[in-house]
Formats: sequence, structure tokens, C-alpha cells
Amino acid sequence: MGMGAAWRVCRIIAGMVRRLGCALWAAGLPLCALAEDGAGELLERVRARMRDNLSRAPDYVCQETVERWARDSQRAEFKALDMLRLEVGFAGGKEIFSWRGASRFEEKELADLIGSGVVGTGAFAVHAANVFLSGAAEFTYRGEEEWKGKRAFRFDYVVSREHSRYRVRVPPYQAIVGFHGSFWVEAETLDLLRLEVHADEIPDELRLARTSDIMEYQRVTIGRSDYLLPASSEFTMLGVLGNEYRNRRRLTHCRQYTAEASLRFDAGPEAAPVAKPSALPPRLVLELVLDSTVDLETAALGDEVRAVLGRQLVHQGQLLAPQGAAVLGRLVRLEKNSIPYSHYVVGLEFDVLETPAGRLQFAATLEDVAPAAGLIRQARTLDPTFDRHRRVPRLDILVRERQEGRGVLHWDARQPRIRRGLRMRWRTEAGLTPAPYPPQ
Repeated sequence: MGMGAAWRVCRIIAGMVRRLGCALWAAGLPLCALAEDGAGELLERVRARMRDNLSRAPDYVCQETVERWARDSQRAEFKALDMLRLEVGFAGGKEIFSWRGASRFEEKELADLIGSGVVGTGAFAVHAANVFLSGAAEFTYRGEEEWKGKRAFRFDYVVSREHSRYRVRVPPYQAIVGFHGSFWVEAETLDLLRLEVHADEIPDELRLARTSDIMEYQRVTIGRSDYLLPASSEFTMLGVLGNEYRNRRRLTHCRQYTAEASLRFDAGPEAAPVAKPSALPPRLVLELVLDSTVDLETAALGDEVRAVLGRQLVHQGQLLAPQGAAVLGRLVRLEKNSIPYSHYVVGLEFDVLETPAGRLQFAATLEDVAPAAGLIRQARTLDPTFDRHRRVPRLDILVRERQEGRGVLHWDARQPRIRRGLRMRWRTEAGLTPAPYPPQ
């Protein structure tokens, strides 16, 4: 009996087993023994194809958009929290991240870059490498299925904790966990279509009931070649108390890294040193005027925010930058709250000043904001006699909302745009590391 005939016979038997609720497939019928041998050969072909795809891919980066959702219990509906726009790359066997538009990838982990909320990593390439390249997975063939109108072969797999490299982090704790899942490959091309990763043996201190990451793949043209990359993924994390978080991620605008790209990988130890831009000294006061409107209904974390100097910047009698010089930053926090009224919590970060002599980096903290339509006098909300229908259009920055290197605004949700012209006062800080921007 040929290989193709064996597959067809086993498909018929597997269908009978499913209809009768029997364990004949698990017991291993003699007629299917040949197909099981063929499954081993098929698996090796799939792994070889994945090895080729992962090993020959060039240095490349993609834009990653992450929509974050959460709910307090499994009975509740998911509520949208925010959106992230990042750059993600894969190099040296790990994923690396940066804010969109930054000059290089950060050495810090994604959770530290974002600063708050639940984020997942691994979907870009690490999960696939752990399953197909590590040699730690045990596979079981599950037969032929239809996946989105395509003929597909399904395999299940298990990776024990002892052989795993899957790390789950819930600050301040982190742990290596085992994982299991399934994957589907297209019957004609053996291209990976879908990969599921579910964590096992989660330590109690992480306070998690389960986590899962589900990726769907497609071929993407980078340079002159096609590569198999995850087009989208969904990461979920369920706490032991029933609170659940969901991240939906999409990868777009993938391109090969070149010398002309604004993003670059960190230089290795043998690379030539790169001159760093000059930095502003600490304790300087920057009078900034917002030069771009921020639409809080469509904005995402990582979006660029632009301001200009409201007056010239002088230090020790030297003019550092004229009035109107551009100041670049990004949106680093965006939350919509309903208590005690509907409002946004907005975090801004400015870290580069454009001058005629070049770009100057800095880190600064927001100290004050001029009155503007939409700003909420947050301190008044602590007063039980405060009338929420007569809010004063001004913000008092609370000590509990002061964040070094950032500025936090409370904004009326009835006016979901921070309009161009908002005046702010920032003070540069010492000992803080601003996110880098590409030199001009």
C-alpha cells in the first residue's frame, strides 16, 4: 500500500473512531502502523522546513500593534485597555523591542519598556524555535483536518519543564514552565499555519491559573525572498482569582535591516564605537508648547508626540536652543477610567531636543501644566463635596501621580483630544536614561 493510500485509509478509520467514541486510534491498529511511520517522516519534513525558514531569515524588523483587553472575572465582558505600537526584531535567538521610531532596540525586556500592564513575548520567533528546533518536544500525529478551507496536518506536542526554555514573568516573580499545544501545517506546502502554546506546571507564586499564546502564520516578502512569519497572535493570561488579560498582536511592515534603516541592532563588542548625541544638563526648565494634537480615542502607546520650546533655552549664559525648537517624545501611558467620572490618564515622555547644532538628549519630569479645556483638577476629586458636574479645567499634579522622566495628565473623556497649544513646564533630571532617537 502506498503512502497516499495509507493516509486515506487512516482518515476513514479516524472518522469512524471519532463517531463511535472508541479508542482504536490510540491503541494503534496494524493498518495504521504504516501511516504512523509516515507521520514520523512527515514530522521530520516539517521540522526541516521550519529549520530552513528560521535559519536563513536575515536580520529584520516588523511593526507590532498590540491591543490589550482585560476583565475582572470570566463572567464579565472584556474591556479594551489600550493599544501599543512597537518595533520588534529577532536576533541572537531572542526577540528585541523598541518604541516605534527609536534609533536602536532596547536592552531591557518588553515589560520594563512598557512599564505597566500585561505583555507577552515569544510569538515572533521564540515559540517556534522552542518547538521545532530545541529537540525537547514530544510529538503526536493527530491526522488530517481542514483549517480555514485548507487541507492541513495536525500534530500535538509536549515540552516538560525540565527541558523548557519558556519563561513566565509576573513581577516580582518569574519561572520556567513546561508547555504543550498543537500545530497545523498546510498539506501541500508543509508551511506552518497555526501554533498553540499553553503553559504547564505554573508555580504557585505566579498566581496564574493558565496562560496561552496562539499564533497564525503567513508568508511575508522581505527583500527578495519569502519567509514564514506570524501575522497575528492572541496571548491570554488567567489569574487564580478569575481576572483575565488578553493581548491581540499583529505584525506588519516587515523589512530587512539595512545600514540606511533608522532602526539598528545593538553593536557587538568588536564593532566600532558609535558617537552618542550630546545631552542636556540636569535642572534645566523647559517651557514646552504641544505642537501636535493627541486624539485619545485612536492613539496608541508609542505614538510620537511633538512639542516646541515656548521660550529660548539658555544655560550658563549659552544659548542651547532658540524659541520654537522642536522637542520630540511619545505617548507612554493611556488609560480610560470611569471612577469617579469618565476620564483618561495620559502619560507623556519627551527626550530629545532638536537644535541647529544637532539633537540633544535629555530626561525630564513634568512640573506644571497651564489651564486647558479638558484638564481635570484631580486634587478636587478627593474632596467629598466636589461636584463632578462643575469640574475646573485645570490640573493639579499630585505627588502620587508624579513620575520621574514622565508627565501624567488627567483628561476629561468628554473632550478626548489634547489639542495643539497646551503649555507645559518640564525640568530635566540627572541619572535617568532617555530612550534614544536617531541622530540627524
